[in-house]
Amino acid sequence: MDSFRFALSFALMVCLSFLLTFYIYFRLLYGVKKNREVPRWIYKFGKAFQGRVYVEYENATTSTALWDANIFLFFWLLSNVLSFAFLYYKSGNYYAAVYQCCKLQFLIVLLAMMLHSLFQFFRMTFHSSREARRWYSTTNALSWVAFLSGFLLASFVSTMGFPESPLTAQIDGTKLIVGSTKASSLIDAGFSFAGKSAESKVTNKRNDPFYYGEYLEITKDGKSYGFMSVTPTWKDEDALKNCTITYYEIPGDCAQLAEVQFNRVNLTALSLSDFQTKKITDIFSLKPANYKEIQNESYYVLTMQTKDYALWKNYSLYAYFDTNGVVFYYGTRAQQSIWE
Repeated sequence: MDSFRFALSFALMVCLSFLLTFYIYFRLLYGVKKNREVPRWIYKFGKAFQGRVYVEYENATTSTALWDANIFLFFWLLSNVLSFAFLYYKSGNYYAAVYQCCKLQFLIVLLAMMLHSLFQFFRMTFHSSREARRWYSTTNALSWVAFLSGFLLASFVSTMGFPESPLTAQIDGTKLIVGSTKASSLIDAGFSFAGKSAESKVTNKRNDPFYYGEYLEITKDGKSYGFMSVTPTWKDEDALKNCTITYYEIPGDCAQLAEVQFNRVNLTALSLSDFQTKKITDIFSLKPANYKEIQNESYYVLTMQTKDYALWKNYSLYAYFDTNGVVFYYGTRAQQSIWE
């Protein structure tokens, strides 16, 4: 839970940094429209950041200063668009391109700052007017706060990961999203958990990083549909109906295997050769932004969101086969620090 709080605080810091960036811009925009000065701290903030060459920044809330800030924002937007276009062309995955842009935001803002400085240099070279030779503290404040925001975002995404869409299972026509679906949804659909009623207490002992809560068999009309881990969401103990399904497993010899699908793919239609010749993401038509596949002779695992799962859930899909190539079991799991 402590890691979840830290990740949440980190995310809040990133959001506040971006809010400060756009606050500075909109205060400048408002000041120009209303013919008022921006707060003095923005001027001081802009003058505080200096490179190797000392620059005398001018304190001004004018249309020219606003135009200069707009130029920087344009280069920032352009850098993002070009980076996204290149990454999308390279991967063919829209979501992965967004993820990579966030990871590279520090370098993207740096590129925008360099382009803005280059623009200023050419402007000063080819225009001799006094206006062309001015450097504004408002734009400098805006660009450096944007730089800080980009650095924080890149650090956050690199360490905390990026939210992924979970794999959806269908059990006898009932939708199951591991990590989100409550046990009550399955109970309402006619399923029951072995040895438990809806009001039975479930305890999460927090002694296993994979199997949270309690591991129970799930049945319907007397037929087994495999096993699930049911986990109290925010507590150590809760009624079964309030618990979240954090793991689902169905053995290969289960008579109801034909009634189970992962992401609209019927599990009985799969064989060992599918996993040997195709990527797991292709088998289940998945396009995660950040993932890892483990493939060997009998053990196949897809993990989506491979970074720390303090804030964003980590999703895994498993396929185990015996030495004869017969499926042993399929499984799907969600992990998050709040359950550990």
